Amino acid sequence: MQNLIRFIRMYNFLLLFLLFQSISLILINNNNSYQNYRILKKTSEYTGFIYSTSHTVKEYFQLKESNKYLANENAKLLTIINSIDRKTNIQEEEKEFNFISSQVINNTVNKRNNYITLNKGSNHGIKEGMGVVTLNGVVGIIHSVSNKFSLVMSILNKNSSISVKLNKQNNSGSLKWKGFNYRKASLESIPNHVKINSNDTISTNGFSTIFPKGINIGIINSYKSNSETGHYDIMIDLFTDFNKLSSVYIIKSIDALEQLNLEKSNND
Repeated sequence: MQNLIRFIRMYNFLLLFLLFQSISLILINNNNSYQNYRILKKTSEYTGFIYSTSHTVKEYFQLKESNKYLANENAKLLTIINSIDRKTNIQEEEKEFNFISSQVINNTVNKRNNYITLNKGSNHGIKEGMGVVTLNGVVGIIHSVSNKFSLVMSILNKNSSISVKLNKQNNSGSLKWKGFNYRKASLESIPNHVKINSNDTISTNGFSTIFPKGINIGIINSYKSNSETGHYDIMIDLFTDFNKLSSVYIIKSIDALEQLNLEKSNND
């Protein structure tokens, strides 16, 4: 109490000034329509700014939830499409795959061996060796898994090798990355006698248990015959922009175990 009295005594003139100033502003506001209008206008501007900022922040978090919902719906749709393709393909029995949506929480594109961290792990049914894609194309293969997270070996990795095919010619080869440019990769093992053209498209061939057949990879940018190897040197423009990855889909093969066990027994 003594401190309060001491404070009032020290700043009594300032406190009186603020009191009279406040009374004056109230009287002006109540008795002068123009001043009242100006005050309301300024107040509206400030409150409008606050409400607008608050609404923007709220929309941002709602957008994140909406994107997460859409990613989950896309995963369900991809699973349904794969199921329909299996049932309607008369000529050959298609493999069955489920798609699980996931978010990228870390990603590199400028190293020789690039990896991607996802927010799904063994608790969500994720296992090593599963494929990872976007709606635009192939991303990589699950390298290691913890309870809540998984690490993807990106196709932008010197140890990555994806089995692919030329869509027009149906010839199979291997997709490799030689570094430097995250928008380009190399296609290997296509014989020189095959007739290819720039703008021919590349996709997965479905031979492995990792990716379904027909997942987009990219388009041929340039090519030349190599007489020493007997194969083309082919450069591919990748459909996936790895520098903008946010949502991806992890592929779970329903028939993987059966195929792997059959191939293993045959090799034994």
